[in-house]
Amino acid sequence: MSKANLTHHFLIAAPELSDPRFEQALIYICRHDKHGALGLMVNRPLEQSRVGKLLEDLNIEVTDSQVMEDLALEGGPMYPEVGFVLHTGQPEWASSFAISENVCITTSQDILKRIAAGQGVGHYQLCLGHASWGQKQLEQELDSGDWLVCPADLNLLFDTPFEERWQIAADKIGVNFDYLSSDIGHA
Repeated sequence: MSKANLTHHFLIAAPELSDPRFEQALIYICRHDKHGALGLMVNRPLEQSRVGKLLEDLNIEVTDSQVMEDLALEGGPMYPEVGFVLHTGQPEWASSFAISENVCITTSQDILKRIAAGQGVGHYQLCLGHASWGQKQLEQELDSGDWLVCPADLNLLFDTPFEERWQIAADKIGVNFDYLSSDIGHA
């Protein structure tokens, strides 16, 4: 049975998901096709990784004080040394591609320079690493109940506090994890 294309959807980690790397993860699917899927965790800030410091480490001068405070996110366990910028707007950068009408992913340094100067990028998240699935792997995990699916929205993707995103995504599709818990006898 083929599943719908889940590009521009969230994967909500089920409480029973056995992989600790994805415990209570909310993953935004950037690409889903016959070859597999690529997504970014969007609810796990790296407390020690401020965007401003990461940019300065790349010898990019930061003139926007807000950028100094912004937290980078753990995008997933694959290639944590690679940064992915998830952002609103159009795919106008050297290595951008559009995910939806108003969400793009970019991996080139040109966008980092604009972020550092506070120019031309609306909402953004800098994610280090990504999550990926091989051919039919995500479909198998969905069939086994590891993930729930929720349509993506910009508010949840960019404006909701990180620690609330997993639960709010579940709320959007009417799932109450307190009732799904495999932990019997605990309220």
